[in-house]
Amino acid sequence: MVAHLELGNEGARTVEGDPPPEAVAGTAEARWFVAHVKPRQEEDTCQRLVEAGAETFLPKLLAWRRHGPRRWRAPEPLFPGYVFVRFEPEPGLLYRVRWTRGVKRLLGSEEGPTPVDDEVVAYLRARTGPDGYIVPAPRLVPGTRVRFTTGPFALLEGIIDRPVSRSERVQVLLQLCGTAVRVEAKVEDLEPV
Repeated sequence: MVAHLELGNEGARTVEGDPPPEAVAGTAEARWFVAHVKPRQEEDTCQRLVEAGAETFLPKLLAWRRHGPRRWRAPEPLFPGYVFVRFEPEPGLLYRVRWTRGVKRLLGSEEGPTPVDDEVVAYLRARTGPDGYIVPAPRLVPGTRVRFTTGPFALLEGIIDRPVSRSERVQVLLQLCGTAVRVEAKVEDLEPV
């Protein structure tokens, strides 16, 4: 029986018994964990975690913003308030990660932080485009039945004829008066049926 040190948000305490396997120096391998961070502090906290010796991943996407008639796309975290952190869960580094400024806690249980499968992070990284943002899966592909939600064609249904353009517009085939008519529409004005 050996006494070992357990570190947590409440501080350090000495515990009798064998240390948990991940706490044995040199035997732990780097794993991904999720850190709950302070609101709107994801990027600053990532920088501090890197300085503490951990690898980080903050998946972001471009979301539409609107102020009056003006619309633009702005980057925002895919999971606001959360950051993926990769490190070896050895006591010294675990302590530095937990107590990094901006980190509220590491997700897990009383036994310690719960690792995230590498495949989850690999999937998100694979979905990251060349500009560094998560690319959403195309939901409006040719042949998809859609319904107009706003505008003069509201509640009419049609079929996507051409895929989404760089200007976020598609061509929709509508049946009007027995004739197929092509209409160009904004993606945001459509919903899949």
